[in-house]
Amino acid sequence: MSEPRPTAAPRRLGRTGRLVAHTVLVLAGLFIVLYPFTLGAGVDVDCYGRQLQPGQNCAKADGTPGQTYEERVGNARAARPVIVVVGVLVTGFGAALMVGDARRRRPSSTA
Repeated sequence: MSEPRPTAAPRRLGRTGRLVAHTVLVLAGLFIVLYPFTLGAGVDVDCYGRQLQPGQNCAKADGTPGQTYEERVGNARAARPVIVVVGVLVTGFGAALMVGDARRRRPSSTA
């Protein structure tokens, strides 16, 4: 029976790599926070690829009545605070990682 092959140790990122990763995480969080107010701010409502107008319904795939235009717009507006909170959490997490890494790498001066 053959012996198991030794597994390679996981490659760790250097200080610069971690800084880049944390910065990307912070920027992604900021993008998420800003999305509902920029790219996601449009009121274009679609139903299976066709644009809905006020007063129209979006039927489900089986033909039964689905949501109205007004319901879809309301749901999109109700999702904005949730998206912003998620973005704030991602940004905060990335910032906390940056601060923690900076504190861990700072040489302690115990005399």
